[in-house]
Amino acid sequence: MNSLRPGLNEAQVYRMKLKKPQICIRVLTTWVILLFLGIPLTAQRFSAGIVGGLNASQIDGDMLAGFDKIGLMGGVKAVVNFESRFAMNIEFLYTQRGSKPDIFAPEYDPDISIFLHYAELPVYVSLGDWWQEEGEYYKVSAHAGLSYGRLISARTEDYFNKDESKYDLLIPYFNQNDLSWFVGVGYQVNKNLGFSGRYTREIIPLLSPKNNNLLNSRLTNYYLTFRLEYYF
Repeated sequence: MNSLRPGLNEAQVYRMKLKKPQICIRVLTTWVILLFLGIPLTAQRFSAGIVGGLNASQIDGDMLAGFDKIGLMGGVKAVVNFESRFAMNIEFLYTQRGSKPDIFAPEYDPDISIFLHYAELPVYVSLGDWWQEEGEYYKVSAHAGLSYGRLISARTEDYFNKDESKYDLLIPYFNQNDLSWFVGVGYQVNKNLGFSGRYTREIIPLLSPKNNNLLNSRLTNYYLTFRLEYYF
């Protein structure tokens, strides 16, 4: 059973949050700088687009299994197309994540749900294949990169644990900064319209019990994303 370590008041929680490392921001900033420093002057062109789709997510450590939490995602992206099969991508997204009981058999899971809302900044490199002369684009692609996220809001619904062990009490300890890695694939219907899917997993967990003197399990979010992309 989960439980909070006694003796922590709101002031202590606030001080602990102030002391949380900002390593995720530094890592992402370094990543972006290194990528831009590597852009050749002969880069062919820039392009931009909008993306939208769904996340299917779950959280390790919450006693639930399965990608049952369905959430929305959407935003904008910019692409630097090189004179090769490689391209650099940067996106600004709003995403919904979390976890909930099994969609088809909820009676077999603890009645616990976690709802997370993030602003995200993914940066990644893509590799294209199957060149289309008409339209000048690659039909398929693979990509990999890092994403920095900032937690906008969080809430829980816990009808399983007792009052002193409810997940509601963990919200003040959730990491506000998120750093994740991801891999994915894409398919272009034509020059303007495409689909993509990716798998994302946190490097910095949602909840770090040892850092906050908690007795709970470590909570790590991971999810599948299915997207529709339109390029201008």
